[in-house]
Amino acid sequence: MGGATLEGQRKESIWVLMRRQRARRALVKKIMIRPKKSPEATRRPSRAIHRRVKTLKELLPNTKSSSQGLDGLFTQTADYILALERKVRVMQTMVQVLTETDCV
Repeated sequence: MGGATLEGQRKESIWVLMRRQRARRALVKKIMIRPKKSPEATRRPSRAIHRRVKTLKELLPNTKSSSQGLDGLFTQTADYILALERKVRVMQTMVQVLTETDCV
């Protein structure tokens, strides 16, 4: 009888261990623990960043061949956004003026 209890305890402890492992895996997935990278790896820009910078250069006029660095690229982007906003405001004003003259 004593052996049956030990075997029962082993089975129970296996189930407890499996439950703990499942809980640990769920926790890892939830908080997404990733292994720490070396300082050099974190400083190196990833492919995704290069791809996004390339896409941004393609969207902006006259930036395909310029090599100003990221600061210059972001400044150009901000200027371009402001210019587009001004164009939209001018067009909205034109539509407003033209629709007012049509009604009169």
